[in-house]
Amino acid sequence: MITIFHIIQHKLDQIAMYRTVTLGLVFLVGVSLTLALFELSPYAMTEQVVSLVVALVTAFGLNVLCAKLWGVPANHESAVITALIVFFLVIPGFTLVDQWQIAAVTTAAILSKFILVWRGQHIVNPAAFGALALSVTGVVESAWWVGSPQLFVPLVLVGVLVVMKIRKWTPVLWFIGAAFVVYMLESWRLGFDVVAALPVFFTSWPALFLAFFMLTEPFTMPPTKKLQAWYGGFIGVLSSVAFLAPVITMSPELALVIGNVLFWPSTLQQKLKLKLTESREIALHTWEFVFEKPAGMRFQSGQYLEWMLPHAAADNRGLRRYFTIASAPEEPELRLAVRFTETGGSSYKKALLAMNAGDIIIASQCAGDFLLPKQPGERKLAFVAGGIGVTPFRSHVAQLAAADQSADVVMYYCNNTSAEIAYDDFFSESAIKLVHVLAKEERDGYEHGYLTPDIIERYTPDYLERMWYLSGPPGMVNAYTALLREAGVPQRQIVRDFFPGLA
Repeated sequence: MITIFHIIQHKLDQIAMYRTVTLGLVFLVGVSLTLALFELSPYAMTEQVVSLVVALVTAFGLNVLCAKLWGVPANHESAVITALIVFFLVIPGFTLVDQWQIAAVTTAAILSKFILVWRGQHIVNPAAFGALALSVTGVVESAWWVGSPQLFVPLVLVGVLVVMKIRKWTPVLWFIGAAFVVYMLESWRLGFDVVAALPVFFTSWPALFLAFFMLTEPFTMPPTKKLQAWYGGFIGVLSSVAFLAPVITMSPELALVIGNVLFWPSTLQQKLKLKLTESREIALHTWEFVFEKPAGMRFQSGQYLEWMLPHAAADNRGLRRYFTIASAPEEPELRLAVRFTETGGSSYKKALLAMNAGDIIIASQCAGDFLLPKQPGERKLAFVAGGIGVTPFRSHVAQLAAADQSADVVMYYCNNTSAEIAYDDFFSESAIKLVHVLAKEERDGYEHGYLTPDIIERYTPDYLERMWYLSGPPGMVNAYTALLREAGVPQRQIVRDFFPGLA
């Protein structure tokens, strides 16, 4: 059954991740300015407008300058996001001192993206570092004025949309839960009215804004849900503690920076400049791109990367996409498979298709929980792939073969026609049992239509014993999840693939 949640999720998946965050912040700015217009905000419209302009001009100008000095592509939207976050952290003002302060915080934030880096990858959240750097020096004290009753409802609305887009509920909920519990305990310990303190946490505390727009910053996020839960919970506890005050005054930005540094070893820790060695069409409108694999690169089969491809005349979908790595960790190259439309699709995909051997693409943010069991030979497995959702299974099967691990695997590969089947020779020559399901073509030896309980019963009569892995379009994954649940497969035996839409 299609719900309003699925409709919203589908719409969000059509918007790039950075664009979603930008639009959310712009909406908050618009609400804040509207409140000021009707004198419902503690900060006048002129103060807000001037501070906003200073933050944006400083961020954009410095980002362009630093990008030229460092010889790297300038990510303008990232700079705008940083400026908008800083705008909500530093109290707006009209005086020269006020504007110098917001410019200083913005400057520190942008510079951190180019200076506090390791192998091209920044280590800490830029806006948090900017606020922390200036507060430590005593020049500026961050106010987090976005945490206010007037902005509470719009903040929750856009924040929920952002988290729906990137599907990072695990760290967000662990952060909010841990921060709330510690906040209430500290209120009780310090003798405050606990009942009165309860709504203050949500309406006048920085927690929600930090969780929605800063904790979820992808470059500093650990790669798996388990680590993300620890990450969110740790920062949540640290951001609300008060008993450290005799030694150090804790602030939300300090808690986030500490969390960034402590969990940094779990991230990819670098931006990869990948050189294309070859590209070829492996199915109808589906191309494989093979890149040189950097020495020492580590990942697990089934994980994805963010692939950034700077190109002229980029459309509103931006320069970034998330794609699963189609090769196994043991293979000497990185493989990427992408499906195109008849017209080529977005400007990004057209630029990707136009790449020649020797051209460079930039990859980062290795992440994902679509992983095989630690001992795959000890569990019966079933894979369900829809279209280009076959890529993580190509990685899994190659990994099993490379590690010489025997596993009982049945893979249902669902396509419209046989012409759309990718990696057919690879899977046919592997040790897995392959079942093709074609929705719009009847062919001997292939199932026709969609995956049904009857097909599952015939090819996997032991389906209740298997771990089920589903990868493909969200609608397909949701439909087949429901199919398996109705057939009695426990939720804990269903693993769903996810990549955050466009980027």
